[in-house]
Amino acid sequence: MSLLHRLTLSLLFPFFFFISVAAQSNDSTYPICRSYRCGNINISYPFWRIGSETTTHFCGYPGFGINCSDDGEPSFPSITLGNDSYLIHNINYERESIFLIDDEVSNGVSFVGCPRVRHNISIGTLPFVFPDQNVNLSVRFNCNGVPSFAREIPCLSSPTNKSCVNRVNSEPPDFNWDEFSCDKDVVVTTVLELYAQSRLGTAFIGALREGFELRWESMEDCEKCEESRGRCGFNKNRTEIMCFCSDGTSTFEHCKGTFSKTPIFK
Repeated sequence: MSLLHRLTLSLLFPFFFFISVAAQSNDSTYPICRSYRCGNINISYPFWRIGSETTTHFCGYPGFGINCSDDGEPSFPSITLGNDSYLIHNINYERESIFLIDDEVSNGVSFVGCPRVRHNISIGTLPFVFPDQNVNLSVRFNCNGVPSFAREIPCLSSPTNKSCVNRVNSEPPDFNWDEFSCDKDVVVTTVLELYAQSRLGTAFIGALREGFELRWESMEDCEKCEESRGRCGFNKNRTEIMCFCSDGTSTFEHCKGTFSKTPIFK
């Protein structure tokens, strides 16, 4: 190979490398922090798509990985909290909130006729909080009756086994559920202030389908990274938080440059 050919290739290689890196990302400022669409939802930092990052690290908060179905059916995103799956109805990045519907309430993008939610919501140590407008409801199944402060759920009841719902902590003092022989209660959260107490039993199913809201807060270990205008991620090999910077570099501390108290979310 002539000297001219070798020179030409050496000059072109960085160009092709740059094109290759840029093609892998929707955000050239933070090459590893990819944003993407799943169905009609935009998934971006601090969330990340499970399976889309490298095998050694990802950009986003641990536990904020999003599953996106891609099996020939309409795509829809979901997230796992505890051991339970929740369909993502919407993400509001300005409000820093995510709207979820329990997977037991929906079958993909369609709703189950009369869902029976079997578990509480578990966020563990994830930096989520429940907004004040959420309503916590206590649901019990297979009771031998319905107390006066609760309301029967008609589609989950039979003549001998009743299911009922009431707002959490609405029981009278010294009330004992044992006399109604119910199954263990499940606490569910809805985002809507429900209708009048008399309609709680029938409105309950519709409220489940509306879902509930969670707000997220900056992770404590990510504050310095975000204040330096970086984006927080995780290195699986070293099991450490890492920081991705706008110049394409990464660090296990924070980016060089201007610091700001305002986190960067799309």
